[in-house]
Amino acid sequence: MAVAAASAAHRTMGPHGGGLTVHAAAREIALRRLSAACPMVDLSFKSAPRPIEAPPAPGLPATKETTFDAVMDRCARGDEAAFQELYRRAAPRVQRFVLRLCGDPALADDLTQEAFLRIYLARGSFASGAPALPWIFAIARNAYIDFTRHARVRRAAWGDAELAGGRYEPEAAPEARGDEALAGQEMLAVVGATLARMPALLREAFVLLRFEGMSVAEAAQVLGATEGAVKVRAFRAYELLREALALSSGKGG
Repeated sequence: MAVAAASAAHRTMGPHGGGLTVHAAAREIALRRLSAACPMVDLSFKSAPRPIEAPPAPGLPATKETTFDAVMDRCARGDEAAFQELYRRAAPRVQRFVLRLCGDPALADDLTQEAFLRIYLARGSFASGAPALPWIFAIARNAYIDFTRHARVRRAAWGDAELAGGRYEPEAAPEARGDEALAGQEMLAVVGATLARMPALLREAFVLLRFEGMSVAEAAQVLGATEGAVKVRAFRAYELLREALALSSGKGG
C-alpha cells in the first residue's frame, strides 16, 4: 500500500530524510499499483482534479450524491470503465476531506491515491443502492488512521517531534484589501490551529458535518459511531472553536 511504502521509505531515509521525497515516492508506488489493477484508468491526479459531471439521464434530475451512487453501483458490478468516472468525480472531495484531517497537501494527495486503491479492491463489497459517499469517506478515513498509526510508531522509535498528519494549514484566503482581509486571515489561522490541536474524533465529526455537508446519519456511517456520539463530538468541536475565536478576539481588542 502507498502508506506502507511511505513508512518504509521514511525508515530507509531516517526521521529527517526529506518529507517531500517520501510523499513523491509513495504517490508513484500508489499510481503504479492502481494502474496495474485497472489499466484503463487515467490517474493523472494533480492535487485537486475537477469533477467532470456527466449529463443526467432524460427526465431524471441528477444531484452529486445520486451521481456518485450510480457510478459506484456500476463499479460494484464490475464495470471497469466506471472506476475512472468515479475517480474523476469523487477524488476532489476525498482529497479535500483528508486534507482537512491531516493539514498536509502532499500527504493528502498520497492518502487520496491510497484510498482509491482500497476502493477499487473493495468495490465488490459495496452494497448496491447504498449511499456511496459515506462508504468512500470511511475508506479514506481508514487510510488516514493507518498512516497516523505508522507515524506514531516512527515517532516513538526515533523521538521525532514532527508527526505527519498532525499539522493543519488552512488554505490561503483570496487576495483582498484592508482590515477585513487581515481579520479573515487571522480567523482562518485560529480555526486551523484549533482544528489541529483538538482530538481527531472531534475534528472528524466537525469536518464531515460542517465542511462536507453530510447529515448526522451519514457522518455516523463514516465514523462507525452512533448518531448521538457524532452530535456530541461535533458540539464539543464547535465549542472549542468558539472559545478559541472568542479568546483571539479578546486579545485583539
